[in-house]
Amino acid sequence: MPGCDRPGEHRAPKDRGLREYYHFCFEHAQEYNKAWDFFAGMSPSDIEAHIRESMFGDRPTWVYTAAPDWEDTLRARAQSYRDFSEEPKKQRKTAEAATPEREALGVMGLEPPVTFAAIKARYRELMKEHHPDHNPGNAVAEETVKRVNMAYTILKAAHEKFESLDGGA
Repeated sequence: MPGCDRPGEHRAPKDRGLREYYHFCFEHAQEYNKAWDFFAGMSPSDIEAHIRESMFGDRPTWVYTAAPDWEDTLRARAQSYRDFSEEPKKQRKTAEAATPEREALGVMGLEPPVTFAAIKARYRELMKEHHPDHNPGNAVAEETVKRVNMAYTILKAAHEKFESLDGGA
């Protein structure tokens, strides 16, 4: 303010944009802010719109019911948790088949429960049967050896992980 010798350390907005400010001493900033009206010159509908928009940080919003049947979708999902299958074993087998270990057992032609000794024995058997030295030029045998090696690697890693968790017992 003209005639004030105190430092202008306090900001006061120049306009509604709130990007430019005057710098006043504390007392003059307080006096300016008391007299300043953010909504001056705005119609009541503009004021209401500003208040509504500022509730969400002046970001665009959408109606929650944008999906026409969201209530039906939620009800159907909730009902699916209440329904119990008449074939729980079949569902469990389907879920189990999706694991890499189950797929590896399938590649080796084994079904759980199975010991690691049985896995090793089956691995040796399959390697003897499909080894490239016994099947020269046979692309199917080569692919089978690759799949069996991968399956054995997966099962060996799973066994080692189990042993480390079980303490080797």
